[in-house]
Amino acid sequence: MLSYILLAISIVASIFACAVARNNFSKICMAHDGDLYLFNTLSAALSLLTLFIISLVKGELCVPSVYTTVMGALYGIATALMTLLNMRALQTGPLSYTNIIVFCALIIPALSGMVLYGEPVSIAQYIGVALMLLSFAFSVDRSQDTKGTSLRWLALCLGAFLFNGAVGVMQKLHQNSPYKQQLGMFLLVAFVVYTLFCLALTLLYRRKGTPTTALCAQKRKSTILYVALSGIGIGICNQINTYLAGVMPAILFFPLVNGIALLATLLIGLLAWKEKFSRKQWIGLAAGTVSIALLSGIF
Repeated sequence: MLSYILLAISIVASIFACAVARNNFSKICMAHDGDLYLFNTLSAALSLLTLFIISLVKGELCVPSVYTTVMGALYGIATALMTLLNMRALQTGPLSYTNIIVFCALIIPALSGMVLYGEPVSIAQYIGVALMLLSFAFSVDRSQDTKGTSLRWLALCLGAFLFNGAVGVMQKLHQNSPYKQQLGMFLLVAFVVYTLFCLALTLLYRRKGTPTTALCAQKRKSTILYVALSGIGIGICNQINTYLAGVMPAILFFPLVNGIALLATLLIGLLAWKEKFSRKQWIGLAAGTVSIALLSGIF
């Protein structure tokens, strides 16, 4: 029961951090790459602070093992690249379809449980993987390029997809290792690396002489709000999801945590942003939704 309560908290935090904060910042406040790097630096630093407080309260602060340090560093780099590519895609592409591709990365860690640890996978779940690939094939409608569903947008989405999948696999690997009790330090190392990575990009961009606009008078309040929602939400998601990756079957956990958040995101995109899709794209969305249901064991 506790696992499902934590899962619900993680999903709500993910919706606010991604569907609300990151998407709104990308579309409203982000004028160029400098704003993107600054937002992620501030958001990552706040996630780091959130995770530090959680570890301090839980008494998990310690000297991490070499395994935890290396895995944490790789996790931080993958998280940074996934976030940057995802927000680039959100800048010009539709919220709903961008996130269905990125969230569909669940197939990578979901199947890793079978490959690495012999977790059972049903025929329905294999069909779900096939339908997810079909959803990708229908994701781009070249007649809708003015709405961002171009090949460049798809490349950004697929890059975010791969790194998002890698994040899930590393969560599974660490929480099934002898060092799983170092969960807090694993995430702290990851977000130190993530923050420094984004800070380096911010400083390099500033050397080009282009000023950031995200903290100008007109955007400051909105940027601070989105940074707070994103930073705290992502910190909570990572703490909960990394724990659940070690206690729930991969084929169940990853489809649920990504799939429910995805369906909520679809509703936000359609209702709040008035996004419209072609018939081809609706077929792709339907295939992706059925895929998630099959992977989750609903059917």
